[in-house]
Amino acid sequence: MNGDTYIRIAGIIKRCTGINDFSLFRKRCTKRIGKLIYHRHYSASDIIRVMEEMGMQRGSLVCVHASMMQFYNYDGTAQELIDGIMESIGPEGTLMMPAFPAHIDGYDYSEPFFFDVDNDKTGAGYLAEVFRQMKGVKRSAVAKSSACAIGPLADYLVGEHHLCQDCWDAYSPWYRMCLEGGLVFNLGMPRSYIGTFHHCVESTLKNEHPYWEQFFNRKGYYNYVSGGQRGEYVNMDSDLVRKTRESQVTRYFTEEEWSIRKLSNLEIKMFNSRKALDKMIELGRKGVSVYRIPSAANYNKA
Repeated sequence: MNGDTYIRIAGIIKRCTGINDFSLFRKRCTKRIGKLIYHRHYSASDIIRVMEEMGMQRGSLVCVHASMMQFYNYDGTAQELIDGIMESIGPEGTLMMPAFPAHIDGYDYSEPFFFDVDNDKTGAGYLAEVFRQMKGVKRSAVAKSSACAIGPLADYLVGEHHLCQDCWDAYSPWYRMCLEGGLVFNLGMPRSYIGTFHHCVESTLKNEHPYWEQFFNRKGYYNYVSGGQRGEYVNMDSDLVRKTRESQVTRYFTEEEWSIRKLSNLEIKMFNSRKALDKMIELGRKGVSVYRIPSAANYNKA
């Protein structure tokens, strides 16, 4: 099924059912069912303990993607979890989270997108928004894939993001996180979810093959204000419909590249970003992609 057909079918289903956001609808249904199945309660300390067993330690660079809607039996707050992570990694460690602005969805490229780096709420979930508002947290100026960070590596990670050509290249916090061997923790995210850093694959390979080049076929123009200073930049992007099936690449991963644990209902997944990215780039050069749309089925015929 091609992207246009997928959009038409999705539009018909939305009109017939009245459901505008299927992802949110699915999460709410899953939560209702999950509460009937899972009863064990857990705290921030329990989550931290599991994260430490999976590799987090003092001095770690840690990136967290989280959906707190999936924390069914969590006895605690977002701030308690953030504080626990920061205590575990210590002042030598760096914590990072996604921070793209909520209103980036629906940007139609007809005029420059404006990003208030200091004040725009993030669309990356409640935990990320609480983190964004904390004193000392720094945020990158690239709206499409903004990140927040605190710690010794924060300036290095987010400070030059606006110099990127495509959001995920060598100036991005996502690529630099991988260079530093950051640990990416997904808390309550879908089983197949990898995280923003997987886009570094298409950025790395865009000049090597038409399949990857197609992800950067249009320019987006952005204006931003940060710390009272205004700026502008251009990012290459694409109008492609993207649908992922991450299992197409994760089935090749070893325990060195990722691991999964469960705490009551909460699935905790950890990626060694450097090793996982290296594996995805290796697979990408063979035509193995996280995307089912656009498909890489004809990769070797291009």
